[in-house]
Amino acid sequence: MIRRIVVMAFGFLLAVGVGAIFLLVSSLLDPATRDAGFEAAMSGIFAFVEDDGRAGELNDPLAAFGFIVWAIIIATCVAPLAVAALIGEIAGARSLLWYSGVSATFAGASPWIARAAKGLDRAGDASPLELRIALLFFLTGAVSGAIYWLIAAPSDPAPAQIEPPFRQR
Repeated sequence: MIRRIVVMAFGFLLAVGVGAIFLLVSSLLDPATRDAGFEAAMSGIFAFVEDDGRAGELNDPLAAFGFIVWAIIIATCVAPLAVAALIGEIAGARSLLWYSGVSATFAGASPWIARAAKGLDRAGDASPLELRIALLFFLTGAVSGAIYWLIAAPSDPAPAQIEPPFRQR
């Protein structure tokens, strides 16, 4: 039991790390998401700096950027994989399709889940750029789920040894 928990924790941490690296690298390689991410990060940093300037105190804008990156990683790598792993462990799922598919679905849907949770009117709408970013989140979830499955998915139990009820002589 302890061994299983350690394997699951190790698999989870490694899958989240690989997913975060995949998200960072793939978003930097795609020009559209790189530009959109840069604009969003800069507007977020300037909004934090402007609010702090009005309050008379300037906090670290790098910390604001770190918070934005942290929130994206939690929404696309940690939370979807945690849901897939928890339900998969309870249900005894052993399928790559389960771990990768559920994690990818929740990660890809994270922008709409966040909008719906905040009660925004645009929860059903999406621009082509938003769909492209959602596809990137979907692929990140699929990679995280696949890595978790490779490391921590329970293997099939060994078939029981059946002895014949009588021996032939």
